[in-house]
Amino acid sequence: MNMTCRLMVAVGVVLLSAGTAAAQTTSKTTETGTAQFTVAQVSGEVVAVDDNYVLVKIRPSGVQRWFSVSPDRKFIIDGQPKTVSQLAPGTMLTATAVTKTLPVTVRTTTITNGTVLNVTGRTLSVRLENGERRSYTVPESFRFNVDGKQMSVSQLQKGMHVTGTKIVSEPDAEISTLAVVTGKAPK
Repeated sequence: MNMTCRLMVAVGVVLLSAGTAAAQTTSKTTETGTAQFTVAQVSGEVVAVDDNYVLVKIRPSGVQRWFSVSPDRKFIIDGQPKTVSQLAPGTMLTATAVTKTLPVTVRTTTITNGTVLNVTGRTLSVRLENGERRSYTVPESFRFNVDGKQMSVSQLQKGMHVTGTKIVSEPDAEISTLAVVTGKAPK
C-alpha cells in the first residue's frame, strides 16, 4: 500500500471515528517500550455534504471519497469550530493526524492446580480442581511446585498435588491517533 493510500485510510479512520477454568488463575501485566510518533497530513476540497456524509476531493490526486462523520465531530474552519452540517462545498480542509505507536510486551501468567493422574515421558495428565482432566506436554526444564518443592516432570508421580505456573510473553503495540481537521471556507 503506497504512502498516499495509507495516509488516506488513516485520515478516513480519524474522520469516521470521533474462558478460564476454575482451576486456573490468570493475570496479565504489560511492559512498555519507547513510543514512536508519525505525523500525516491530507488536504482536500469539500464537494458535497449530505446529512453526516461529506464528499471530499483529495489533493493533489483528485480522487473523490465519501466520509461518514459523527454529527458531533468538530472541524476548525477559519478559526471557528463547525460540525459536518455546517460545512459548505468549496471549503478547503486539511487533516493532520498524529499517530502514537507504543510497543508493549504482554505477560500472561497462568497458575494451574491439579492432581497427577499419569506421567509418560514429558506428557503429564492431571485432574484439575474443578474435576476436568487435562494433558500437557512440558519441557524438562519446567518446574512444578509440589508441597513447596520444585520438581521437573520426570520427578512427578501419580497422586501428587501439583501447581504449575506458566508465563507467556507476547509483543504487541498500542496505537492511538489524534487528528485535527482545519480549513478555510469559500469566499
